[in-house]
Amino acid sequence: MNHIRVRRRQVKNRFHFSFILLLACSACAIMTESQARNVLRRQIVGLAQNLAGIPYVYGGSDIDGFDCSGLVFYVYDCFGIRLPRSAREQAQIKSAIKLKFAAPGDILVFKLKKIWHSAIYIGKNRFVHAPNAEGWVRFETLNEYWRSHLHTVVAVLPSGR
Repeated sequence: MNHIRVRRRQVKNRFHFSFILLLACSACAIMTESQARNVLRRQIVGLAQNLAGIPYVYGGSDIDGFDCSGLVFYVYDCFGIRLPRSAREQAQIKSAIKLKFAAPGDILVFKLKKIWHSAIYIGKNRFVHAPNAEGWVRFETLNEYWRSHLHTVVAVLPSGR
């Protein structure tokens, strides 16, 4: 149990440093709206990646532990973007796009039998998610299994392409 506390402390310290660094790097430049969106996308992805290793906690939505939709909710909330808390509600956001148009920072929502599952797309057919009670926040490849269960891709931020 002590190793979990040590791991949590390490993840929290890494998270705080990374979050401050992300904010500092983006606060000084004058950008177009499209550039600002791309910076925000990179920040969302960077934060999601830095949360890898935090344990899965059913109903969790903070750095003590996440469930899948809690991770998505938390990351976007850190940037002032309020999303629904459940994966099923996240799937109903009115900005669904085709997978081929997915950009880093978009939300992937899967339908696994009777369970809804959400994740953050990080690009190159990879995503970050909190998969299950035995796991941790981790990276995954959008392989055939995940593609076959993909319900929708939600573009919370316009792509600006």
